[in-house]
Amino acid sequence: MGEPAAEVSWPRGDPTQHCCWSWLATCLALARGETRYEKFLRQHVDYPRTAAPDARTYCNQMMQRRGMTSPVCKFTNTFIHDSTASITTICGSGGTPAGGNQRDSKASFALTTCRLQGGSQRPPCNYNGGTSTQRIRIACDGGLPVHYNGAI
Repeated sequence: MGEPAAEVSWPRGDPTQHCCWSWLATCLALARGETRYEKFLRQHVDYPRTAAPDARTYCNQMMQRRGMTSPVCKFTNTFIHDSTASITTICGSGGTPAGGNQRDSKASFALTTCRLQGGSQRPPCNYNGGTSTQRIRIACDGGLPVHYNGAI
């Protein structure tokens, strides 16, 4: 058997420390290799929604914190603001087949979609954001979400 996962104690209070811990956790995950499910969670799940004064600030902070601005800026990304349990149900009774390993959610989800502004994908990255509540299409593997295909 492999080594047990190290326990991480998340700081409370100081947002700067929380940001540093989040960044460190992302780097460690990238360094040891992520499963497709772990990558899906890192790139697409933010629950409860991280507080920000507006969608633009939210996108600029979250895209950087979640490792999607280096070495190049990811063009577009959607964050789902619901629990992993709720999202995972789409791979079973909470979703309907949509061809191949794709599933359409029966329920609607709160979403924030971040889109890169400007013509270059080179940092610094500047995003605009939009919020919506929609049904989603995801790809599943082994009963777990592994790819966000879009809102439907």
